[in-house]
Amino acid sequence: MHFNSSTFQIDPTPRRADGEYMAHARIVCRLAGGGEPDVHMSGDLAAFDLREDAIVFAKEWAIAWLEARFG
Repeated sequence: MHFNSSTFQIDPTPRRADGEYMAHARIVCRLAGGGEPDVHMSGDLAAFDLREDAIVFAKEWAIAWLEARFG
């Protein structure tokens, strides 16, 4: 699952570890002018029993992170 815009791409795909889904987000910020994109990796945010819960958490975290930095 990916959130796409012309500037940002969020990949909230969780990883499976010890029977749980670990929420994390990969955020790619494309620069104007076509330079190398800036990539931010959240690291593990939280563990969930349900994959969908991990996706929702990571996506919400990434959107809040972007809003805090870019308005």
